[in-house]
Amino acid sequence: MTNPYGQQPYGQQPQQPPQPGYGPPSGGMPAPYGQPAPYGQPPTGGFGAPGYGMPGGGGDINAIKDYKGWAIGCIFLCWILAIFAIMKSNEVQTYKMQGNYMMAEQASKTTKTLCLIASIIGGLGCVFAIIWIIIAVAAASTVSTYCYGSYC
Repeated sequence: MTNPYGQQPYGQQPQQPPQPGYGPPSGGMPAPYGQPAPYGQPPTGGFGAPGYGMPGGGGDINAIKDYKGWAIGCIFLCWILAIFAIMKSNEVQTYKMQGNYMMAEQASKTTKTLCLIASIIGGLGCVFAIIWIIIAVAAASTVSTYCYGSYC
């Protein structure tokens, strides 16, 4: 019995011999499992595969800092940037759990930059506030008092 789709029934051997030159690839078979690489990135063969994965061919993905403590502390310095820094810090954790080294590293650098900018803005704000207080105290001490009648 022939199959109209050209497939053999289950359990039967093909009727004709295989064509020469159509064997498995000489470099070995690729792993059939794993997530496909995101668009624009080459597939990785693991973190130890040369040429793919992390720069240098190896490393520990858990060594990427998330700067969460710094981001939370920046709430008192520049809260709007601190909110974005906390969100990026959470992305670092998400990418680390997914095993995406490149995106985790990028989110870590962005978190560090946001925290640095928030710290500079907050530090400058504190310096200006101290200067303003000093000027206000100096100006208040030079204000002369007027005497009204016999009350001085």
